[in-house]
Amino acid sequence: MTDGHGVVLITGASSGIGMATALYMAERGFRVVGTSRAKERLAELEAEAARRNLPVYGVELDINRDAGLAEDLAAIVEDHGPVSVLVNNAGYGLFGPVQTLTSDELRAQFETNVFAVARLMRAVLPGMIEQGGGTIVNVSSILGRIGAPFHGAYASSKFALEGLTESLRTEVWPLGVRVVLVEPGLIRTAFPENQLMAEGIDSGDGAPYARYVQAYRKRACGAFRRGADPVIVAKVIHGIVRARRPRFRYPAGIDSRSGSLAARVLPERIFLSLLGWATRR
Repeated sequence: MTDGHGVVLITGASSGIGMATALYMAERGFRVVGTSRAKERLAELEAEAARRNLPVYGVELDINRDAGLAEDLAAIVEDHGPVSVLVNNAGYGLFGPVQTLTSDELRAQFETNVFAVARLMRAVLPGMIEQGGGTIVNVSSILGRIGAPFHGAYASSKFALEGLTESLRTEVWPLGVRVVLVEPGLIRTAFPENQLMAEGIDSGDGAPYARYVQAYRKRACGAFRRGADPVIVAKVIHGIVRARRPRFRYPAGIDSRSGSLAARVLPERIFLSLLGWATRR
């Protein structure tokens, strides 16, 4: 796809990677619809787009519900045109030792990070197939390939997303629809501040991990502050959309590329020891 063709629909566009991608794609001639579950959360995106005179439109969209989604998508198409690119970026992280996670917390994590993505893909695929092509970019994470300490809920949801995406890719490729994963590493966003803490993290079940959780979280927050600019992910997504035959996986950021490489080439015992060491430093 060349610059300037088609509507790009981006979920979770109110900040971070979603906002950076919305502005970057619009600067390159794409008509962008950025969504969030609350319209007021899109005020900053809309103000910045207006300042730069960019074709970015904020739309309230609750991706965690089936009822009304088809109607909402039909309204987007009527107002802005057919969706040629879907960027599934919305999601959140649940932090805590696996022992402390409740079934309800895990269900909620999967509802947003997996089921909502499937819901959006089902909604846009008929239109993409009818128009003979389209691109779906699912924003995963390096934690979709590597399970880090105390990120069991988030990592498992991203592992599931990667499997879902890989299966769909093979199903719709003959129909002209490309489905691709982006795996960011440490990106300078509000992800740590927006993380939810497992309710049981301070309970008796969480007590044995308390010292390690505190050390890990302190280091992780510092690492995110030193993370890469979200625009690097936007550039990767733009490159995917423009590519004739995009690859399936695209690490985004030095740490994502190096982490994926280390997981492949280091002996398992050494690699797992390095991951565990992060909780004890």
